[in-house]
Amino acid sequence: MAGVGEFAQPDRSERDRDLERLGALLDRARVQRQTLTYLEVADALDMPGPRRIHKTTRLLEILLKRDAEAGRPLRAALATSRVNRGLPARGFFDRAQRLGLFDGGDPAAFHARLLDELFADRAS
Repeated sequence: MAGVGEFAQPDRSERDRDLERLGALLDRARVQRQTLTYLEVADALDMPGPRRIHKTTRLLEILLKRDAEAGRPLRAALATSRVNRGLPARGFFDRAQRLGLFDGGDPAAFHARLLDELFADRAS
């Protein structure tokens, strides 16, 4: 049972379903060459509260790791912070750095490169 200030962790099958839905949502955004805010992602996934954005960003971090391990473009880069001028939040860059994908230098340039990679083969 979750204590005060905690939330219950979803079971593995629920998380896997959420990750599939998240991947599909970001694939659609990729085809449309657009980014989504964390709130838009949470809304599209019908993420329950409390801590909807936290739960959403946790899924994005898992997806980032899975995409990196599979050698796929990092779809999590399509989710951005409304308050961070169109960039993902710090947790995205921290996770990318821990995975050895980002040197910690210029977050905006790193993000722009990821978007270029995501959209490169989607140009019409």
